[in-house]
Amino acid sequence: MTEFLKRGKFNMIVGAQAGSEAKGKLSAYLCEREDPILLVMTASPNAGHTAVIRGKKYVSYHLPIGSVACDARIVLGPASLINPDVLEKEIKALGIRPGRVILDERASIITLGHMSNEKKGHLVSIGSTLQGIGECRRGKMRRDRYHILAREYRDILQPMGVDVKPNVSGLINANLELDRKVLCEGTQGFDLDLEHGIDPIYCTSKMINPAMMMAEAGVPVSSAGEIWGVLRPYPIRVNNRAGTSGPYAEAEELTWGEVANRCNAPGPLQEITTTTKLPRRVFEFSWSRFRKFLNTCGPTRLCLQFGNYLDWRVYGKKDLGALPKAVNLFLSDLEDMSGIPVDLLGTGPEQDEMIELQVEAL
Repeated sequence: MTEFLKRGKFNMIVGAQAGSEAKGKLSAYLCEREDPILLVMTASPNAGHTAVIRGKKYVSYHLPIGSVACDARIVLGPASLINPDVLEKEIKALGIRPGRVILDERASIITLGHMSNEKKGHLVSIGSTLQGIGECRRGKMRRDRYHILAREYRDILQPMGVDVKPNVSGLINANLELDRKVLCEGTQGFDLDLEHGIDPIYCTSKMINPAMMMAEAGVPVSSAGEIWGVLRPYPIRVNNRAGTSGPYAEAEELTWGEVANRCNAPGPLQEITTTTKLPRRVFEFSWSRFRKFLNTCGPTRLCLQFGNYLDWRVYGKKDLGALPKAVNLFLSDLEDMSGIPVDLLGTGPEQDEMIELQVEAL
C-alpha cells in the first residue's frame, strides 16, 4: 500500500482556500490509514475541525480532529492560543485520555477581555469569529504585562489532562529522528494568510502556509514531508454579520441553489460555519488563487473534497468506478495546472467516503 505520510518527516495538511475545505476529514482519514505517532497543531478556537466516523460527528477547535481516528499523542505548539473552558469541553467530548495532550508552556491564554475587545471593534463587520484570537496574539507580541502564558495556567490545565511542558519542539524533532510518522493538521486556509492571501483587510491575523507551520512547531525546513493541499470545487467565505466579509479574487459569488442545480443534488444545499453558526458564502473556483497556493505552499499531494458538488452521482462513493464527466474534467484541470496528481477525492461527509484515485488507477 502506498504510504501517504513520510517517515521521519514533518507531514502537513494545508487548506488551499479560505478554510472549510474538510481538512479535518482528511486528517481523520490519514490518521486511521497511516497511524502517526504524533499529531501536531497550532491550536486556537476560531477555526472548527470536523470529522464524521461511522455516523458520529466530532467537532474540535483546539485539538486536531484526526485524534479521534488514532491514538497519537497530541502536541500543541507555543504559538497556540487557548481558551481553557473550550479546551476542557473538547477533551471530554472527544474522549481524550489524560496526558495525551502536550501543550507548550509558551502558548497563550485567551481571556474574556480579548473576546470583549474584538466584539467592540470593526471585526464584527468583516466576518471575524470574534474568539479573541487577534487580541490575544497582539498581547503576546507587544509583551503586555497582563498577558497570560500556559505556564502560569499549569495548575488549571493539568487537571484537565493537559501536560504543560517547555520546548515541545524537542519532542517533535526527537520523533522525527526516530523515523516515525508525524502529521501536522493545519488550521484555516491559505487564502486567509495575512501576507499572501486575499485582501489583507479580510484575512486572519497570521500567516497560513507550510513554512509558517514548521516555524511555529520549531521544526527545520529540511524536515518537510508530504504537503497535502486540500481544496473544494466551490470555495467558501464566512458570512458577514454586517457590511462585507470581502470578495474572492476574480471568482464570482454564487448561491447554494446554483451549486445544487449544477450537481443535480436531490434537495437544497447550504453550509453553516462551525464557529459562528452563520450560512457560508460560496464562490466559483479561483484559478488565480490556486496558482498562488501552488507557488507559495508547494504541495506534494492534493485532496479534492466535496466531489459530489460537481456531480451528485459520486456522493458517498468509496471506489473509483466510472467518474462522471464533470468530476473527471475538474480533476484534469487541477492536475494540468499543478503538475501534481490528485490522490484523494472526497465524496461525502463520512471520514471513509474517499476515493484513492492513483491507487485505484494502478
